[in-house]
Amino acid sequence: THFYIGGGRFGGDRGPKSEILNPPEGKIPDFSISYKTTMNQAVLYRLNGDFNPLHIDPKFAQRGDYKKPILHGLCTFGFATRAILNNLCEGDVTRFKEFKARFANIVYPGETLTTEGWKVNGKYIIQTKTENEIVVINNAYATVE
Repeated sequence: THFYIGGGRFGGDRGPKSEILNPPEGKIPDFSISYKTTMNQAVLYRLNGDFNPLHIDPKFAQRGDYKKPILHGLCTFGFATRAILNNLCEGDVTRFKEFKARFANIVYPGETLTTEGWKVNGKYIIQTKTENEIVVINNAYATVE
């Protein structure tokens, strides 16, 4: 599967635009936690059945204008989910109700991901970024009990 930013243009109604969820300006996050991805994370993640060479083959990744193989989006999403589950639900999956997010940028294996959350109107606005302050998940929210 390939994802092309700005791709599409196939005609037809694009449907309603979704609400844009940004972290509240100037407010300290209600939680923030960092987890380091491993260099072999993408290799292990192939066990989920995604055999796209973009995640493991350096030459193939360079053909896509990446400096090296990138981490699976589902893995990035999983790191953010773990942060929410551990910080807001105390590890209790029955309290985790909903998580919606958009991918904003790529993650390379070995990078550290910091997920932050701000409580706003009964849900948490979520953002995940790398140690270089590159936002990789945004326009996101989680609902927990």
